[in-house]
Amino acid sequence: MPKRPVKLDACMRRQDFTTAPVQAADCSNVLPEWGRWRDVQRLFGIKKGTLYNLKAEGKIKSSRVRGCRLFDLASVRAYVNSQLE
Repeated sequence: MPKRPVKLDACMRRQDFTTAPVQAADCSNVLPEWGRWRDVQRLFGIKKGTLYNLKAEGKIKSSRVRGCRLFDLASVRAYVNSQLE
């Protein structure tokens, strides 16, 4: 099957394309936005009971997705930082 040239529209430029092989990026310093209670314990050292108490007091945010409780890690981080003051 012969290759057809790529049609470029107004927002595409020739230098936007490459034939270089795809490589994985270093994602070791990227933190997820949401996590289960075990992720919170691993990242922040807050145990399950304390975590659910903080949720009940409204100090951190959480959501239930498909029967799984997920915690907003940004709100946990903000709570931990507020305890430093």
